[in-house]
Amino acid sequence: MPASAHDPYYADISDSPRLVLHLEFGEILALERCLKLDGHLAPLARGDLLPELTDAVVSHQAFLGRQYPVPDARLDAANGRPLTYLVEYPGTAADQNAWHAFYVSHHPQIMAKFPGIRRIEIFTPAVVISELPLVARTAMQRNITVFDSADAMNAAMLSPVRDEMRRDFMNFPPFEGGNTHYPFHTLTVVPSS
Repeated sequence: MPASAHDPYYADISDSPRLVLHLEFGEILALERCLKLDGHLAPLARGDLLPELTDAVVSHQAFLGRQYPVPDARLDAANGRPLTYLVEYPGTAADQNAWHAFYVSHHPQIMAKFPGIRRIEIFTPAVVISELPLVARTAMQRNITVFDSADAMNAAMLSPVRDEMRRDFMNFPPFEGGNTHYPFHTLTVVPSS
């Protein structure tokens, strides 16, 4: 669910989606079974899974995720609900492979220096077949960083690491579409089987 947090380079990060579901699958065929007309995600497309969001535009995009090491991945539950900072690059680059290669060889290594960072994951698009009438998103990339709480993220964003991230951003290969930044309170649900 949307959270309030502060990033000095993005003054207004409050206009976020009302809900983000991050579903992880061990294989793409398992995801595609859920995206069939009679699949587990069909109620979401019909609007009956979350009645309070019946007026919402439901969109989806499949990604391959890559986790990067952090000094300490243990969440401190005493600090409140974890905060996920979702960054999306909705546009495109002239040479997407070069863009991704530059990004993954620089940015996650800098992110790992954030005080209190618990997780870094970078997502690149995967082709998925869906039978559901969902709006297909076409982001070039998404990333998440996870902190113990909004306060922990705020402290990290005030560290010199945030300025180092900005300097690295200024060296990205050319791309269009900008980026969006959304902080979310995170609830993790792990199936019992």
